[in-house]
Amino acid sequence: MSTLKDNEIPIFFATDDNYAPFLTVCIKSLLANASKDYFYKLYVLTTHLDPIIQGRIKQSLTPNATIEFISLKNELDKIQDLFHLRDYYSKETYYRFFIPDLFPKYEKVLYVDCDTILLGDISELYNTDIKDYFVAAAVEEVMQTVPVFGEYVEKFLGIKREKYFNAGVLLINNKRFLKFKIAEKFVELSKQYIFRVTQDEDYLNVLCKDRVKYVDLGWNKTAYKNPDFDDKNLKLIHYKINWKPWHYENVLYEEYFWNFAKQTDFYEEILAMRNAYGQDLKDRDQKQYENLVQMAITDSNDPNNYCNTVAKFEAQKPKGLLRINYLKLLKKLIGIEGR
Repeated sequence: MSTLKDNEIPIFFATDDNYAPFLTVCIKSLLANASKDYFYKLYVLTTHLDPIIQGRIKQSLTPNATIEFISLKNELDKIQDLFHLRDYYSKETYYRFFIPDLFPKYEKVLYVDCDTILLGDISELYNTDIKDYFVAAAVEEVMQTVPVFGEYVEKFLGIKREKYFNAGVLLINNKRFLKFKIAEKFVELSKQYIFRVTQDEDYLNVLCKDRVKYVDLGWNKTAYKNPDFDDKNLKLIHYKINWKPWHYENVLYEEYFWNFAKQTDFYEEILAMRNAYGQDLKDRDQKQYENLVQMAITDSNDPNNYCNTVAKFEAQKPKGLLRINYLKLLKKLIGIEGR
């Protein structure tokens, strides 16, 4: 019989007071569908989370789970200027980069966005073999189905659209993140380039390129209809961009969200959010989406964008330059080591 420590699964979230209700719903769904053979150590990374809200979140725990709230404010204040933000993003979204450095005792950890609902057993995802990879993740569905964003990742980041992964659900190989100093490389890269379209997700895709274990899309299914996806494979729903049931009605898979929301202390508040979300806010959402599309087009066609800069540097590399010196120059230019 394995000890409790052997059966422990660490799962990380990042939130602020605004997203705490959705985190609670996510946790409720996760624990309801998780195998009882494991003990779940939940960690919530935050800048500040009201103690009263923390108590309300704890009400969704089961006997085989604990939760710890960790403020990273003091540790990350010194580099907060690196966190480029837009629209609804908060700096907490960048915290996933630092999990391996903060928790080196774990060989691997799960990171899950708050705006998700679990229908599958999270232990199945955790047990994915990633010893030869940096992360395990599902492809980003939007990049596959919206041409302008697919073109963006190819032209701006130099990543094939079918290889671009969504960073909202990650199985992180702590050992490899530490060995290859991913957090340090992120800091250096962010000093050189602002990836403003998908932000932290773009940085992760660049830093983990060619070292990703791809899992079934069912582990990170966007809440919109995809004719190529069979709902029988649905294990995790991601209510991202403008597909949020707490803002809009008739969102695909919204019944799963509301089912678990009703089981939390935040149900009435979440329902009130949706009812108060007027046309002016929906118009703002649409405008933000249109701006995002234009941003992707602009960055794709920028002759000095990240991908073009790397390509120019490769082309201009002196023939007699030793590779070790070349790597130093490339690192200085873009903040990461050459591949």
